Amino acid sequence: MRRILYLIIIIVAMITVPSVSCAQSFTVVLDAGHGGKDAGAVGSSSRNREKDIALAITNEIGRLLQQNNKDINVVFTRKTDVFIELGRRAQIANKAKANLFVSVHVNALPKNAGHHAVGVQSYTLSLKTVGTNLEVEKRENSVIALEGDAAKQYDYFPSAESDIMFELMQDHDMKESVEFAQMAQKAMVGIGRKDMGVRQANLAVLRLTYMPSVLLEVGFISTPSEEQFLMTTEGRNALARAIYDAIVKYKQQNS
Repeated sequence: MRRILYLIIIIVAMITVPSVSCAQSFTVVLDAGHGGKDAGAVGSSSRNREKDIALAITNEIGRLLQQNNKDINVVFTRKTDVFIELGRRAQIANKAKANLFVSVHVNALPKNAGHHAVGVQSYTLSLKTVGTNLEVEKRENSVIALEGDAAKQYDYFPSAESDIMFELMQDHDMKESVEFAQMAQKAMVGIGRKDMGVRQANLAVLRLTYMPSVLLEVGFISTPSEEQFLMTTEGRNALARAIYDAIVKYKQQNS
């Protein structure tokens, strides 16, 4: 019964949430990954944390949008160092009837990986796990373990019914999600970051949103050179500017 009710809600949302092209205003939700008790990936020092880097970048993106684009409504899932459940992040975006959801994260290799990696990646939703993206899925979805009772909202996965409905929902926004992911990827590569491509993964924070949604991995904190870049104001602001440019371009082409 719970699954059926949830699927009905999804169908209604798909019908009633306006598309980018017909919306009277454009709303972007900026989601700084992790936060509070969830530090995310950690670099060579315990003070070098994904949650802080992601927050600095999203706040700067928001500042640029609010300063330069009065026709864009900016909503943050968090602006401070607080813990927000993955489902709550999606609820914020859905309630805002957002036209675009952008989640900023920092990548990391497992400690036993034995090699370095550099570059930026942009993820859109896939309901099927891809082997090469398994580590990203495990890391970004691992916060569910910290959510306590709130984690019950994910209980319906997987099922045949939910897979069918979420595939329909995914198809509804996939073209736009990929379009923005490609724009963001190109913009980040344009400031000198290595291109690791636009990919798909089964990420909970994207799975629960009802609009074009993308998760951006802005660099590897597990790699010393990238960690150094991500820990500078100049590096974070350059990434923020690149993502900002992609949002503005996407809005211009889809309004």
